[in-house]
Amino acid sequence: MANPMREEEEIYKQIREQNVTIHPLVWELIEHHISNDLHIIFMILGSTILLDGKSFSKENAESIMDHTKAIRDFLIKLKKETRTHG
Repeated sequence: MANPMREEEEIYKQIREQNVTIHPLVWELIEHHISNDLHIIFMILGSTILLDGKSFSKENAESIMDHTKAIRDFLIKLKKETRTHG
């Protein structure tokens, strides 16, 4: 992870101790949306590297930005829909 939280290990500990779970339907959404966008980002970068390793078009960069924004937008929406407290 590029930017771990300072209190991340403590959060994981609390999750284990409090037996916090995520409903399978929520996991289905997470896996679908994030996996799709990450797969597309991987394909864009992979095809750029395999083609010549030098060129990276404006369209490729914009597409990656769109997909990373889609991941963030999904997480914001999911948070709004699932947060009950805190």
